Amino acid sequence: MKTPYDAALRVQQREIDEMSVAISREAGVLAAVEQAQAEASAAVRREADLAGTDMSEGLGIPSHGYFARKRDERRQLTSLQAELSTRLETLRSEAVEAFGTFRTIESAADAFRQEAERVQASAEQAGIDDLAAVAFLKAQRAMRDGQRT
Repeated sequence: MKTPYDAALRVQQREIDEMSVAISREAGVLAAVEQAQAEASAAVRREADLAGTDMSEGLGIPSHGYFARKRDERRQLTSLQAELSTRLETLRSEAVEAFGTFRTIESAADAFRQEAERVQASAEQAGIDDLAAVAFLKAQRAMRDGQRT
């Protein structure tokens, strides 16, 4: 049964679907940033181990610039990760609100349907009652007419 709430439900469902896509996209980007952070940390550890080995062997290759660049890269990734996490949390909060709104509209639509069904059932019962009353009155009239003759 159609309700006056159907259009609002469709709009709200589309909004929830769009938020779901956005959340998935942000989660994917966040995972990629976290992976890049892990790779950068692993690269720094490898290079630090190599630099330590080179120093002990007397090669002494200066790596301060490399480590400074990698620290800056990790700082940027950490900042980006925090920003993405905040956006993701905001999107999730908005999705919860949108879903709550959807459920509220859905409840209103269900209440509308139930009320319409109740009204229809009452009308059907009234019609049945009217038919029964007419049949009763006819039977009563027939009995009176039968007693007079």
